[in-house]
Amino acid sequence: MTSPVTAPFRVDRRRVATLAGTQLVAGVGVSGGIGVGALLAEEISSERWSGLPQTMIVLGSAIAAVPLARFAGTHGRRASLTLGYGIAALGALVAFTGGALRSLPVLLAGAALTGGGMAAGLQARFAATDGVPDSRRGRVLSLVVWASAAGAVLGPNLIGPGTRLGAALGVTSLAGPWLFAVTTLTIGAASIALLLRDGRPASAPPRRHIRTTLTAMLHHADGRLGLIAMATGHAVMVGIMAMSSVHLHGHGSTLRFVGIVVSAHVAGMYALAPVFGWLADRLGARAVVGLGGALLLAGTACTWSSGRADTGSGSHAAAEAWATVGLVLIGLGWSAATIAAATLVAVLSHHGGATPTDVQGVADLTMGLAGATAGALSGVAMAAWGYQGLSIAGAVLLAPLLVALMGHIRTGALPRDGSATA
Repeated sequence: MTSPVTAPFRVDRRRVATLAGTQLVAGVGVSGGIGVGALLAEEISSERWSGLPQTMIVLGSAIAAVPLARFAGTHGRRASLTLGYGIAALGALVAFTGGALRSLPVLLAGAALTGGGMAAGLQARFAATDGVPDSRRGRVLSLVVWASAAGAVLGPNLIGPGTRLGAALGVTSLAGPWLFAVTTLTIGAASIALLLRDGRPASAPPRRHIRTTLTAMLHHADGRLGLIAMATGHAVMVGIMAMSSVHLHGHGSTLRFVGIVVSAHVAGMYALAPVFGWLADRLGARAVVGLGGALLLAGTACTWSSGRADTGSGSHAAAEAWATVGLVLIGLGWSAATIAAATLVAVLSHHGGATPTDVQGVADLTMGLAGATAGALSGVAMAAWGYQGLSIAGAVLLAPLLVALMGHIRTGALPRDGSATA
């Protein structure tokens, strides 16, 4: 069925503002931890394991996705998001302890718990679409994603002050930024608990097995395209981004420059989110998924050029320029692909036999597992093939998305307004 807009609709601005504001604050903590995690792991252990902190953050997000979604179905969005941000704050404290003790296992455990904040942030974008007509879901969803930009861009730029804080406390300097994460994630949890208007569901929905929900989504053209776009886009972004700071810093870039590049990448991920959400509603999510795939492919070509400049006859300045452009393009591609895919999932989740939060949780689980796998292999891939080989691997990961898009074009399953059929 389709769900056209038949009457004027007003967005619950207070609800969206609360979700967006929390994302802004919490984004500082999550992105700051991601920005310093690889360097801290490399200092404690070696380059081979430097991708593990981000991997554990993404894996923690994947593990928390379904439980938090089910908790939202039984206790409401407010309780679920508060719990997610609270677990993340605890995780950031554990990660700081791991850095202070120079213990990689403790650092990784903290990073995994911090992933709860990422899971809560992903759930917040779906929470904004509750009660919204299908033809508006992309725009409303993208507003919450967009709000993450300010916090996520600010986070990596706190690496410098954070390292000075760590040194002042007499611990490993790279552990310091995790204390900022503890503060911002705690503020995020309190903001949701106190400000989000969200009633508890009248009755608990029936629990549906993850495999059943996943199978139903894969048998639906929109669900299949949404899952593949979320998984491949996230895998490419996480896999290359996890090793970019190590690549740049290892060839002479300063920590300040690394922070700027990470901020530029994160800005690409979020700054144009409302544009992609509007395009998904106006032109159809399929077209925006295709745009995202093209941007991701262009980004991997640029990061390949960065690796080639450092290993060939090029200068490191050229490598820095190529890496910056490539990471911005990858950020834009991730934004377009995941926002359009999340729009497909948000629409589909309200037109099937499953509880919406179950469908949304399975989608985030798939996205998180794909990112975690890519992050886990990124350090090994870079050690074996270098930044060039890692970039080629990222381009190859886009093949399933191309196949899904071609199949979707043949079936013509997605109307221009972005609504799903069920």
